[in-house]
Amino acid sequence: MNPLIFSLISLILVAVSANFLSLIKENKTLLYISTIPCIYLVIYGIYLIFGPIDLYEDGSKNYFNKNPSEKELPIVFILLKLYQYIIILVGLIFGYVFSKKLKENQNNEPS
Repeated sequence: MNPLIFSLISLILVAVSANFLSLIKENKTLLYISTIPCIYLVIYGIYLIFGPIDLYEDGSKNYFNKNPSEKELPIVFILLKLYQYIIILVGLIFGYVFSKKLKENQNNEPS
């Protein structure tokens, strides 16, 4: 599977987990499962910043190769410049939220 597609799937999984936080905050297994996509998003975002891949450049080249009559890129391509920072922020914020709920869950368990 393409890492970019996997990061988009991870973003969707984090969004779904965040929407159902009231349901998953009581289950330790679901909290662990919810933190896995967050960790992947942070790692892949750091790879995109320091790695050899430039999503904006690759996307713009592909767009102009498929649409030679176009003179400008659509506004959506601005997201490709910011994508690595967006996924790092989402991964860090929700990873923190899920780990905080996990610590609260562990503190509330009887020993």
